[in-house]
Amino acid sequence: MTSLVRRLQHLLRRSRHDADLAEEIEAHRAHRQDALERDGLDRTDAVHASRRAMGNVTLAVEDARDVWAMRAIDSVRQDIRDSWRGLRKSPGFALAVVGTLALGIGANTALFSIFNSLILRPLPVRDPASLALLTNGSWPYPVWEEIRAREHELFDGALAWSGQRFDLSQRGRAMPVDGAYVSGRFFDELGVRAVRGRLLMPADDGGAAPDGPVVVISHRFWRQHFGGAEDVVGRQLTVQRVAFTIVGVAPAGFFGVDVGRTTDVMLPFAAEPSIRGQESWLKDPSSWWLEVMVRLKPGQSIDQANAAFRGVQPQIRAAATGGNAALAGSRYLAEPFTLVPAATGTSSLRGRFETPLFAMVVAVGLVLLVACANIASLLLARALARRHELSVRLALGGSRWRLGRLLFTESLIVAVTGATLGLGLATWGGTVLVRQLSTWQRTVSLDLSLDWRVLAFTVALACLSALVAGIAPVLGLKSVAPGDALKDAGRAITGDRRFAARGTLVVAQLAVSLVLVVAAGLFLRTFASLNRLPLGFVPEPLLVVELNLQTTVESIEARPERVERLRAAAAEIPGVRSATVSRVRRLTGGGWSAGKVAVGEGPPPQVVRGRPSLWRDATTPGWFAAMGIPLRRGRDFDEGDRVGSPPVAIVNEAFMRRYAPGRQPIGETVRLAGMGNEESRWEIVGLVGDTVYATTREGMVPTMFVPVAQQAPENFWPTVLLTINTPPDRRAAVERDVAAALTATDPTVALSFGNFDELVAATITQERLVTMLASFFGGLALLLAGIGLYGIVAHAVRARQTEISLRMALGAHPAGIVRMVFRRVGVLILAGVALGLVASLWAARFVAPLLFEVDARDPLTFVAAAAVLVAVGALAAWLPARRATRLDPARVLREG
Repeated sequence: MTSLVRRLQHLLRRSRHDADLAEEIEAHRAHRQDALERDGLDRTDAVHASRRAMGNVTLAVEDARDVWAMRAIDSVRQDIRDSWRGLRKSPGFALAVVGTLALGIGANTALFSIFNSLILRPLPVRDPASLALLTNGSWPYPVWEEIRAREHELFDGALAWSGQRFDLSQRGRAMPVDGAYVSGRFFDELGVRAVRGRLLMPADDGGAAPDGPVVVISHRFWRQHFGGAEDVVGRQLTVQRVAFTIVGVAPAGFFGVDVGRTTDVMLPFAAEPSIRGQESWLKDPSSWWLEVMVRLKPGQSIDQANAAFRGVQPQIRAAATGGNAALAGSRYLAEPFTLVPAATGTSSLRGRFETPLFAMVVAVGLVLLVACANIASLLLARALARRHELSVRLALGGSRWRLGRLLFTESLIVAVTGATLGLGLATWGGTVLVRQLSTWQRTVSLDLSLDWRVLAFTVALACLSALVAGIAPVLGLKSVAPGDALKDAGRAITGDRRFAARGTLVVAQLAVSLVLVVAAGLFLRTFASLNRLPLGFVPEPLLVVELNLQTTVESIEARPERVERLRAAAAEIPGVRSATVSRVRRLTGGGWSAGKVAVGEGPPPQVVRGRPSLWRDATTPGWFAAMGIPLRRGRDFDEGDRVGSPPVAIVNEAFMRRYAPGRQPIGETVRLAGMGNEESRWEIVGLVGDTVYATTREGMVPTMFVPVAQQAPENFWPTVLLTINTPPDRRAAVERDVAAALTATDPTVALSFGNFDELVAATITQERLVTMLASFFGGLALLLAGIGLYGIVAHAVRARQTEISLRMALGAHPAGIVRMVFRRVGVLILAGVALGLVASLWAARFVAPLLFEVDARDPLTFVAAAAVLVAVGALAAWLPARRATRLDPARVLREG
């Protein structure tokens, strides 16, 4: 160990030790010279004699270094120094290869950072591996109460939460923020500690908090909205028009348990009734709104926890129904409780973007392979240019192993430099990509900070890139012989055909590029299909105002009158063509549905296969005209359709095709059944055209509309949508005037503005992102492949310029020279296209789930992609071929 430490110290202080050694050798020589002069020799003879007596000083220096230094480390240091000097002498080459690799590694790392944050990274909490999530969807609060009462009997602990979007405004326009209702031991079970004040405790959850209504805020929210004020604890925060006292700040980096969503405002469950009032979900066993997570006992497996949990499920079911006969006689909680590992938390984004992200990680990995092949081609060309130097090294005693290590060290330096720059690009690129996931309704937030997974991934990419890019020039050393140093360098270097590996690299580049171009074409066609899909309504002139009526100022029974006052106030604004009300916001992925449907008399309503059986909405008269939805038959709702009059409905054509094909809709009866099989009946008075409801991918679905005025006041919803038809060029002014009018009419209502253009854009966020990335990476791969092909053709033309000049001197036509070049290049292009088409046909099955109305093996896309690749290859070959036709035969032959 002492020897190892001494050798390492010598390595770190090599220049000082070398100086000491040179000084010592010179002292010995001077001492010998003095002795010889004293023996009678003159000074000149004494100098020569002392030097002869010392022997080979260089060898002595090397022997001394071997005693103090480790030869392997020293030789590696020399390789790094020589490689670095070589790259510095060729700045253009170094910039090209480092830039190409930085772009490839940066794109890979950016996507992997998102993949890691969304799917792989554990929650920043205590012992995340022991967390398990209760699946089967959301859960009622009475069910959570029963689980909480048994948590220590079954598990080591349990927690529950419900993600919400809260309004922080005090009047007028809403100030939305992502938040959640959480259980009293939410933070304790996760092992999270406050950085200011305290976090929630069971007393807050039970409504007996010593500080009254309380709230905990995130570290980010504290910084952004309170400037990191030290006295934030004790301040007031208005949430849903209710004042809460801030009691604590969560630590930096804690975002809750919903990955992709930062929970900035956290309220205890006890705060829910003060916000929702008479519509509180706390005691309602039919309101499914909570997520539940448990912490397993030490040594307890998922299977054991599931078995214990299901053992008490009948008792939980009986206690949660609370004597509700309709629930007790239904299949309430009939599905077995199921726990799944939740070390990485839960995420609604995960299921939506996991497959596209994986596909993009594979795609950008292929781009990196293309980039590595391109760099290998450049390094191989550089090795060709250095062949004279390498043969001289061999002639002077250098081993092929040492020369190979030198060449590989050069590629390793390039890879490490590219990876370092790539990390910087990844930080910027990852932020840009995450921003693309956000919509006006939802802000996506992911932790893209570097962790060991991202660093390990980048290091692995750098090593793989060095290996792939450096193997070709190293293998090319087999064709280098010591005697080459004695030959004419120019002809020996450029005329050597044994470096034909470049052609193989170009074929691989072309094949991989074709796979990526085919994928980009398929995604572009998918995106175009979704954009061309008829919506069934005209979105451009529509302004949507979400009215949040959930205040404590007026009772639920007063809501219908409030909504009508607000609608009338908006309708009077100049520039408003019409103002109508509906219940459901379209194109958000969900809505108001019915599970059991029947038309006419006969068997009871049954569940029909599909998702869902039926979508529903409630509207006011004129809504269809405002939306641009055509009325096919019957009538629209009118002032006579009110509470107490016969219930009526309007259905769309998709409804009739599914439930009453071939029948006349007007006068038919729609029967819907609830969870307890109780029926409600609606007479069809109108038929309208089909419209998209939840998502564009879902297309035209069966939909039933009912009048807003026929909804009982006690069942009126806490939020409604005011749809305003206005000219697009006046939208901004109308929005401002409507906000002022609605606030003046009802200061307690919260307003959120949007438009259908934004809704349509939000519903295809995934497809837009995938198309953008696929097109970028496909184009990048195509560019790299074109550059690689250009490089090999340009090199071949330079290698054969004597032959080409001789042909031209003997009368060859320029067109013949171009044909000669293209014949050789055509083989590479056709081989790349053939290999790429086979690979694309095989890979098509993996992208099929992401496509819409496009066959994964669409012939048109495949042919177009191949044509683009051939065109790029032809252009890359034409440029050096054209240069070959402009050679001066006399000059070339004279210089040759």
